Amino acid sequence: MVLRIALAGFAHETNTFASKHTGLDEFVAAGLFRGEEVFGLAGTNTVVGGVVDRAASVPDVELVPLLATSAIPGGLVTAEAVETIEGEIQDGLRRTRPDAVILDLHGAMATELADDGEGTTIRRVRETMGAGTPIVVVLDLHANLSQEMVDLADAVLVYNTYPHVDMAERGAEAVDLAIRIAEGTVRPVSALAKLPLIPPLPRQYSHVEPTRSIMERAYAFERLPLVVNVGIAFAFPYADCPYPGMGVVVTTDGDRDLAVRLAEEMKTFIWERREEFRPDVASVEQAVHEAMAEPVGPVVLADLGDNPGGGSACDGTALLWALLDLGASGAAFAVIADREAVDAAFAAGTGARLELSLGGKTDDLHGFPIPVTATVRSLSDGRFVHEGPVDTGRAETLGRTAVLVCDGRHGNSVEVIVCERRVQPLDAAVFRSQGIEPMARKILVVKSSVHFRGSFTPLASRIIEVDTPGLTGVDFTRFPYRRLPRPIWPLDPI
Repeated sequence: MVLRIALAGFAHETNTFASKHTGLDEFVAAGLFRGEEVFGLAGTNTVVGGVVDRAASVPDVELVPLLATSAIPGGLVTAEAVETIEGEIQDGLRRTRPDAVILDLHGAMATELADDGEGTTIRRVRETMGAGTPIVVVLDLHANLSQEMVDLADAVLVYNTYPHVDMAERGAEAVDLAIRIAEGTVRPVSALAKLPLIPPLPRQYSHVEPTRSIMERAYAFERLPLVVNVGIAFAFPYADCPYPGMGVVVTTDGDRDLAVRLAEEMKTFIWERREEFRPDVASVEQAVHEAMAEPVGPVVLADLGDNPGGGSACDGTALLWALLDLGASGAAFAVIADREAVDAAFAAGTGARLELSLGGKTDDLHGFPIPVTATVRSLSDGRFVHEGPVDTGRAETLGRTAVLVCDGRHGNSVEVIVCERRVQPLDAAVFRSQGIEPMARKILVVKSSVHFRGSFTPLASRIIEVDTPGLTGVDFTRFPYRRLPRPIWPLDPI
């Protein structure tokens, strides 16, 4: 007998402080794959890629691809996008009537219709399929877990790593678990424990404390009899919603008491280590001076406040101002999303000299526009393929892209990748696709909090985390939280 497993993906990490809402066009631009198109993600280090590859290797399993899409993090997802995407997923389920469903979601999606975007998605799938069809959900490590997500799904799997290098593994795990549930060899029950804790992103890095010890304990619990999965959701702190904070979801084979006990034990362990999440960051000026003083490069400066992977504008200028003003040489900057500047560069042509206002145009939170004189080094369509451990093999585009060599105040210059789309430069392929060899530069600026480490750590002589202004900064007191339940750490002294 053939077991038919449907696959659908609808992922967005929503920064509720971002002014521009995320429409259907953003999902289309990032890739909206329907039906057989989903198989094109085979071999990529993505959840969908892991599902496709694993299902193909299991006899008597037929994968039914419905739809898979995600969009760059940003503001609230529009009602139109929700109704279109979820409507297509429901139609596909009604048409195909699978034996099990795998959902590739994020866990921190907020929409114009609901605070808990994923809860709504899972509810609609459950209403469509009924109580008897297994639903296995895969979530990002930065999920803001809700009780509804856990109650409506048969099992919730959370990425284990940050940078997220295990996405394909979690997709494969979802296939194996869906099969076991459908065949009746495992009877999943889950318990959720939440913490009043929104840890800053830098110390969520998998290779530093306290995250390393937290995950080691989770893995130890997973080796216990009857334990199916232990998921640690580190939360997304830039979501001003009623149910934030880290969450622990433990799934066992039929033993609810065990699930509750282990979830509470893990909750206590995390809470006792919370002070270790406080980041050690440098000011903009300090970071640039230290990078210039390093004997060898490349020194990577992580622009924490303007990480488009967390929903920021991607046109922050604080670090660029400092590089130009302080005389840094051998510096390359990725990226500034500025369609107006791209238009000017394409109109001028390669080799042209032009004066323009660069960056700082989206809002007043990420620095101000910089008046620059620059040479247009190159022009391209911005296409590249991820080569590092995150999203390996996935095609991406910056949109039309120009490399501008901007004149500094002291005879120095800075190479700036200026593009149309907000893209987190987490992969060295961003530089190489634009003719910039990272190993040949003294300083590299990346607008990323942690994901860049997967690709850049092997290259970097040093990494400096920089406290820049923006919607993904590490000082949460700068954000106008209004709906966040208080008290919560680190905003309140609990």
